[in-house]
Amino acid sequence: MLRHPSGVARAAIGIAIATLSLGQAAQAQENAEKTLRQVVVVDQREAQVERKESYLQKIVIAEEEVERFGDVSVGDILKRLTGISFTGPAGVTKDVRMRGLEKGYTQFMINGEPVNSATKERQMQVDRLPADMIERIEIIRAPSAEYDAGNIGGLINIVFKSKVEEVTRTRVAAGKNGKYDIGDAIVQTSKRVGNADIVLAASYTVAAEDVSEDKATYNATTGALTATENKPKPATKTELLFTPRVTWHFGEDRLTFDPYISKGTEDKKEDKLKTGPNVAIVTEREDKEENKRDQVLRLGGRYDAKREWGDWHAKLAFQETRADKDVLTNVYKYDAFGVYTGRERKTEDETIVDVYKQVGFGVVVPVAGWHLVRAGVEFRDGDYQSKKPKTKQTFNAADVPGAITNDSGQRDKFDISEKKTIVYLQDELSLAKNHWLTPGVRYERTARSTSGADKNGIAFNDDSQVSSTNPSLHYRWAIDKNLNFRASVTKTVKLPKFDQLNPTLDTSKNGLTSANAYTGGNVDLKPEEALGYEAGFEKSFAGNRGMVGINYYERRIKDYIENRTNQEVIAGSTFWVKRPYNVGEAHIHGVELDWRFPLYEKAGHVLNLVGNHSEMRGTIDSPSKGRIDVKEMPPRVSNLGIDYKHRPSGMFGGFSANYVPKFTTQSTNDDDVSEIKTWGARTALDVYVGKIFSPLAEVRLIGRNLLKVEKKEETLKGTTLERKVEYSKPTIMLTFESRF
Repeated sequence: MLRHPSGVARAAIGIAIATLSLGQAAQAQENAEKTLRQVVVVDQREAQVERKESYLQKIVIAEEEVERFGDVSVGDILKRLTGISFTGPAGVTKDVRMRGLEKGYTQFMINGEPVNSATKERQMQVDRLPADMIERIEIIRAPSAEYDAGNIGGLINIVFKSKVEEVTRTRVAAGKNGKYDIGDAIVQTSKRVGNADIVLAASYTVAAEDVSEDKATYNATTGALTATENKPKPATKTELLFTPRVTWHFGEDRLTFDPYISKGTEDKKEDKLKTGPNVAIVTEREDKEENKRDQVLRLGGRYDAKREWGDWHAKLAFQETRADKDVLTNVYKYDAFGVYTGRERKTEDETIVDVYKQVGFGVVVPVAGWHLVRAGVEFRDGDYQSKKPKTKQTFNAADVPGAITNDSGQRDKFDISEKKTIVYLQDELSLAKNHWLTPGVRYERTARSTSGADKNGIAFNDDSQVSSTNPSLHYRWAIDKNLNFRASVTKTVKLPKFDQLNPTLDTSKNGLTSANAYTGGNVDLKPEEALGYEAGFEKSFAGNRGMVGINYYERRIKDYIENRTNQEVIAGSTFWVKRPYNVGEAHIHGVELDWRFPLYEKAGHVLNLVGNHSEMRGTIDSPSKGRIDVKEMPPRVSNLGIDYKHRPSGMFGGFSANYVPKFTTQSTNDDDVSEIKTWGARTALDVYVGKIFSPLAEVRLIGRNLLKVEKKEETLKGTTLERKVEYSKPTIMLTFESRF
């Protein structure tokens, strides 16, 4: 067990030394004076070169690697990458946890720019982004000053297709997830017309989640069964995505227009059946239908210019993300003998609109032949609006309806505007031969205006301002042309969730005791701040076909946000109120190992061993709860795979296995009740096999989650023990691809 940072560091150094003997140098001499190289990634070998020459700790996943499993969504790709785990339903890659931290600690970018998500956690849903539109994925472990500071866990940059190949690519796929039909269709074409490069890409995806859940509740003292619950909860999804890109060249200058348009649906149907101690008698039945529609419109442009003194760029973008969700729930009630007594009909219509505008300017200036100075300024204007009206209607045993009542919560409508000013300065400098240092500083100021209104129309408004200065320092030592040592120190932040900033007070409880406290947000919340450390070695070999990397990381987070219940004076009277506050500290650390070994390459046969392993630890120091574990942080995540090609015949295939062991975390909930939660071990297996007949025909058979993933959870909370198991069905899909 890794209990102390120094122990982890010693382990990292020990493993690193053991890897230095791998492979022989087999590539051309590199230019040691170059501090940054732009690489258009075609295959994984070029991705390894980009990783090796970057001034940052960065993992690059090339188009070749992205496409080998024929994945439907970005989440399917990310689950096989270093240090990535997920929460959510069994077998569903939806909510990303980079280095075990909950969603919201990971910064996502598309084409190097931030994206708004229309979620309270400020994180995009990666299960909705089609994988076949992606040219490469970059995992940046500790970003520099030119990147957004909101990446305590790390940063994931998703780059859409942009290469001009004078080729048209089409793909169709069809298959099954359990009993549901799935598939996709894509078309991508690129061409140079005069001085313009044109890339057109569109896709339509049909996906599904065939998931069910069984739950049993016990008295933890006596062991007696108190209730059971069975809940099939399948979901079907569609996604239409259009990502054109046009670049006009004016000598060495260029103007790029790269809009991003998507429209998706997600329909869920849950039929929940509850029983008491006597499992033969139904106590409650719930039918729930949820229909969600989302759309993203991004219009962006950028002008890049080269001058004798250096380069400059200007950019402008507008993005609107909208999510609408309609929920209809019927709850059927029964007495102790299983006799129907009536039902409740509930409706919920949620709308979130997240609008974002951006303008920026930057320069890159070489100085004295051994500095490369980057500087820039950006202005962003965002507006997050959320409203969730609800109704409730009761029916008696004869199904005679009662009156429809307003069931909206008092915090179900709010609006948050954030105006952000960003200034950054960074210098990539060559200290000596084979030694580079990249210091930088990024300043971000956010002026926030929050407003809300309860269901009775009583309004609340507040203005606030937060700022952070985020320095960073990155060091690279090219020990030889195939071996790098990297280290960095960075300061990063995490903005509060949008609902934590909601100023409206929920007074549905009486507020007279801590157990019946009012609930509210806190407009004075500061960003959580983290001081991060990275140190690692990277060894490339076999002409950049092979790579081994090991990295130690640590994050010390202050101003950690948690809910506290205190007494407050409201309208002249004293009440108990539960709000989020910056009161805690957190500490996470771990070791990440990733590798790519070319096991065999002869007579047209190519066999690679790929994989990674991450050890993760994390604790939170809370003034009210003591030292507790980071919830749902697994102690380790492992991936192992084989990639095989036979070039003469065009045959190829491979597999990837993902493993998360059984683990337990102990914490204290917001209601001050101790919770011990255990997750069962999970193994996921993905397999692919195919044949390239010609450039006009490629066939691929894909199997995902072939082991029928089971997600087991056991929760001990006070005197209640709950055991839950989710089941997901495997996915089988056949794809046909053509290039002409």
